[in-house]
Amino acid sequence: MSFSDHKITAFQHKITDLPDQPTLAPNELKARFDSSPEELRQAVNGICDDASRLEARVEGIVVDTFGDTIDREMLSDELAAELDAKAEQTALTSEAQTRETADSALDNRVAALETAVPEKCEIYLGTYIGTGESTTQTITLGYQPKAVIAAARSWEGNTYEPQIVNMILPNADAPNASITATGFTVTGHMNSSPGQVAKQNPYRYIVFK
Repeated sequence: MSFSDHKITAFQHKITDLPDQPTLAPNELKARFDSSPEELRQAVNGICDDASRLEARVEGIVVDTFGDTIDREMLSDELAAELDAKAEQTALTSEAQTRETADSALDNRVAALETAVPEKCEIYLGTYIGTGESTTQTITLGYQPKAVIAAARSWEGNTYEPQIVNMILPNADAPNASITATGFTVTGHMNSSPGQVAKQNPYRYIVFK
């Protein structure tokens, strides 16, 4: 059956054919009013059924002919252009999402660095008074420093009275100083009391936390 078989050229019963004063029984009159919509319903349903069967047949032909594969060359120019546009839009959306993810990751790394760098570069300055070369004095900081540079105010008795400087690192003690878990210790020339060598006091230090 073809689609044209469902064509309605005229309804079997028309309302305009009825007399002005109905002569039909109520049930017959109702059936007359319902007849045209019923004819239309049957025709439309028939078209839908035929369209479904046609769609199935076309799909079977495509599978048999192309083996489930349709190349771009088989498409019309309009359809190919539409598919290209959709593919390009999908690619752009994917690229935008990738960039957004990368930007977010970069922002997180920058934030982490902004937090970590100041912590790695904290520097503190201080002074202490020596308690005697034969003793060991502990300078308490409350944490283990990464490095300490300690220096006397001057080295009395030497030409130009230069400063005595000790640089102290964890596991790499200086001759007269060492790092502890809570600060650093000094002894010898780095701990001369004012009574022994007045010009060496007060001692200065730079702490890297």
